[in-house]
Amino acid sequence: MAKEATTIYIDDSALWVLKTRGRRPQKWASMPLKPGMVKAGVVRDEDAVAAKLRELWRNKRIGKRRVIAGISGINCLYRLITLPELPKNILPEAVRREATRILAVPLEQLYLSWQTLPSPRGETLVYLTAFPRNAVDTLISSLRKAGLKPRLMDLKPLALARTTTESKAIIIDVQPSNFDIVVLTEGIPQVVRSLSLAQEALLEEKIPLIREELERAITFYNSSHMEKPIEATVPMLVCGELAQQQDAWKLLLEGQERPIQALPSPLETPEDFPASQYVTNIGLALKEVLASEKGAIAHSVVNFNALPEAYLPKPRPISEILFVPVIIAGIALLTLGAFANITVSTRIADLHANLAAINQMATSRYVQAKDIIALNQQVSSLEATATAFTTTLHDFSIVRGEVNDDLGQINSCLPDAVNLASVSDNTETLTVQGSADDEGAIFHYAGDLRATGRFALVVITDMHEEEQQIRFTLTLTK
Repeated sequence: MAKEATTIYIDDSALWVLKTRGRRPQKWASMPLKPGMVKAGVVRDEDAVAAKLRELWRNKRIGKRRVIAGISGINCLYRLITLPELPKNILPEAVRREATRILAVPLEQLYLSWQTLPSPRGETLVYLTAFPRNAVDTLISSLRKAGLKPRLMDLKPLALARTTTESKAIIIDVQPSNFDIVVLTEGIPQVVRSLSLAQEALLEEKIPLIREELERAITFYNSSHMEKPIEATVPMLVCGELAQQQDAWKLLLEGQERPIQALPSPLETPEDFPASQYVTNIGLALKEVLASEKGAIAHSVVNFNALPEAYLPKPRPISEILFVPVIIAGIALLTLGAFANITVSTRIADLHANLAAINQMATSRYVQAKDIIALNQQVSSLEATATAFTTTLHDFSIVRGEVNDDLGQINSCLPDAVNLASVSDNTETLTVQGSADDEGAIFHYAGDLRATGRFALVVITDMHEEEQQIRFTLTLTK
């Protein structure tokens, strides 16, 4: 079944919302913003923007409030860095240290997101992005004030790169208040430029600045890739205002012989859907579409969740799922044990009273000796039963503690990309079953479980593809 996605992008001039099911647009809407509410991609008036969002959701009946959010590429940094081949647990700190070294802005002012790319043996190639904290913090605050819950986030230029199936292209998006240029080669956004524009200016007046930045981007790329420069045959894909005004294409090319066309929409395009105005939203929606479609074509290999860890939705702890039946069973057993103990204790007291009375009469009523012997036997049997209940309850408490500790380790190592279906315990081993979008997340999860040192052996005993998911079974030996 096709997944639904609701995307939101806010620039200096308007709110842009697109709701999709698979590759089909369901609803789309925009709402203009007053000057100054958002400036250079940063929300300046959170309450006013939140009010506009609530109005748009109400008027257009958007419905779903879990959203994929986009942030402007203005003042964002993009770097390809090469590190030695490192263990996964060391890599995050190595990336952060390298970012501190190569970025001219203090990391306290930035959020970092990164993704490893295919690289030669012995090396780790990392695509690193850094973006202003204030842009993210004010955006998330505005969304939350409007009752929206961001679950994924991306930078606009990376969303634009995701919309084309060309492995090498120059993408130019021009909106009333800003423009973005992305030089895409080998599936990687190599050079990105994002700048503000005078919103009131005509497109013809904006072209000289856009052309200047375009030439600068190509020159910068060619200077560092002299063996593989941007050839004249590499297509230029335009969207936004440029897609709607083809007369301006000649001004942009300024005599160059380079193929130029409107960026084709990777979604179905109903007749009334202005795809060129919603290219950023389309790229945001494709974050999930491409992940869920088997064999989907997208030449941008960069696709990470840029939502900072502090804002990630808190997953429901596996303990809430698995511990509930354990707790219910434990409570039931404890309750039964308690009632049994009460019953046994009461019965023992009654029998002791009867025994005392019989003993008093024993001297004169010897014939009842057999009854006394029988009662003594009953007392011994019930006392043994009481002892057995007490031992069982004690053993249950110990086992429950061990089970809770095992499940705690299984839960703490669980990455976001892995979903658990069941955990079973047969004393000596634990069997963990679940699913993930890719094999790498499963191997990573198994490695983290081994690293805890709690389990003597962690083995992936089954892994197969089912319903576009990788199903797996882990066997954990205690």
